[in-house]
Amino acid sequence: MRISVDQGETFILLNGIAVNTDIHLAEDITLQPADTSHLDFSSTLSACVRPDDIAVAAAFIPRVTSQLRIHAASTEEISTTAWNSTWDALLLSAIFQTEIGFNLQSNSAACEISSKSTLRAIHRHMSGFNDNEPYTLTTKDVEWMSHHYHEARNLLKEDSFQTAVQSFSAQFWNPNPRIKLAMIWAGIEGIFGASSEVRFKVSLFMARFLFPDNEVERKRVFEMVKRLYNVRSKAVHGGKLKGEVASAATESANLLNCLLIKCIETRTLPREADFVP
Repeated sequence: MRISVDQGETFILLNGIAVNTDIHLAEDITLQPADTSHLDFSSTLSACVRPDDIAVAAAFIPRVTSQLRIHAASTEEISTTAWNSTWDALLLSAIFQTEIGFNLQSNSAACEISSKSTLRAIHRHMSGFNDNEPYTLTTKDVEWMSHHYHEARNLLKEDSFQTAVQSFSAQFWNPNPRIKLAMIWAGIEGIFGASSEVRFKVSLFMARFLFPDNEVERKRVFEMVKRLYNVRSKAVHGGKLKGEVASAATESANLLNCLLIKCIETRTLPREADFVP
């Protein structure tokens, strides 16, 4: 990943998520609407700094739907914040279950990009290169973020939460459902940290954490997690599976999303000691 800053602000161009208003993610970073529909290929080409930026810009400029505006008192602070903004993209991806691409950096807002602007490819992994409709944040989503996003960022200081967020986002980038399951379950298991009797403990801990006061839902989640863990085990160990792998990957992703949201809303990570008498 490469970040370069030479002025008082910079923009990370995003696809896969759209907003209708500015949303302050932190003191020095704002999620904003973005539109690049005015750009033609010639202008895009002229704005690219290096020849190898052209392919990334050509692929993603038409897909840009939002941007992170990053501003601070010094270029050093902006560079650090821009580098760390990768985690904001991953976190938003995990919260709203959408694949977010963050492949381009611009020295001007998306709507102001011209042949005189500077476009750089941040990395060349081409994540987010798909034709899916971007997820547009609703009024309810924006309200939720105003109450909880700060806490979500704070939880990224915890290795287990960080790994879970990265696991959720990374599963978008691999088309193989077996690999998706491995990635997703790495996040789920890491949150709980169980090292023995993993299937039973994760099923029990998940059910109790998500529904501490609802016995019916606890039983349902307990059985569901056991079933999904069985599929996960067969998948990662090369066992024969029919059509259940893809659906199990989707169900497991939904489960990890629920787990992350619960952690954020309760401002805590589940610990094994919390569930063992």
